[in-house]
Formats: sequence, structure tokens, C-alpha cells
Amino acid sequence: MLEDFYPVRWVGGNAIVTLPGHIGASDAGQVRDALLSVINLGAVTLIADMTATVSCDHAGADAVVRAWQRTVSSGTGLRLVVTTFPVRVSLTL
Repeated sequence: MLEDFYPVRWVGGNAIVTLPGHIGASDAGQVRDALLSVINLGAVTLIADMTATVSCDHAGADAVVRAWQRTVSSGTGLRLVVTTFPVRVSLTL
């Protein structure tokens, strides 16, 4: 179940997925699957809450990019909530 890994809160058609403090090679697949699962459940907007995320390596950034690609093809909106500069840089690259 999705909530076993990352909490999901639904507000109408919007899904808020709370992501972990560190996203790397060891859990990037779970992050990707969690985000894609919410999209597949029909979220109008997916909000990836990365306020607790302090590090995100290439694998983690790739997981977010994969979710973004799916949102583009499905018409789902995507919002990232990022508060740390290193994570912002990682996602920008």
C-alpha cells in the first residue's frame, strides 16, 4: 500500500505526498512508485511535499522527473514544495 511508505493526504482531487528527508538510490524507486501511484489514482494535482527533504541525489531527482513526465501525459498538475537549497539545485540539474 502506498501509505505504508509515504503519507498521502487527499484534499478534493489534490493529493499531497509527504516525501522523506533523504531521497537516494536506496529509496528512489519507492518514491517514483508512490508518485506514479497517486497519478494513476486520478489526482487532479499532485503535490510532492519535500519540506522535510534535505538531500536528493541523481536517482531521487530522476524519480521526480519520471512523475513529472507522467503528469504531462495524463494532464495532472504537479507542484513541488521544496525548502532547502541543495534539493532545489539537485532538481534543477
